[in-house]
Amino acid sequence: MFLKKLFARTPAPVPRVLPLINLEDARARHVDPEVPSPCISVCQMNPATDLCSGCYRTVDEIAAWSGLGDPERLVVWERIEARQQPQV
Repeated sequence: MFLKKLFARTPAPVPRVLPLINLEDARARHVDPEVPSPCISVCQMNPATDLCSGCYRTVDEIAAWSGLGDPERLVVWERIEARQQPQV
């Protein structure tokens, strides 16, 4: 039994894969306590998706950002990260 446990193959841990644009990285770059903007200064709207190619927000989300409170900004961040996940 001991040898079986010793030589048993355990699956490698699955690495945590973050979306390209993610809240964790944005917080690391941002010094203020508020929820940081996802903008990375690549402001180009993709006509196929109606999303910014840089931050993955819609025009409405970009326009509303400055008037949103932190709870609403976190919802936008959830959408941004979900938009970057592979669709199965």
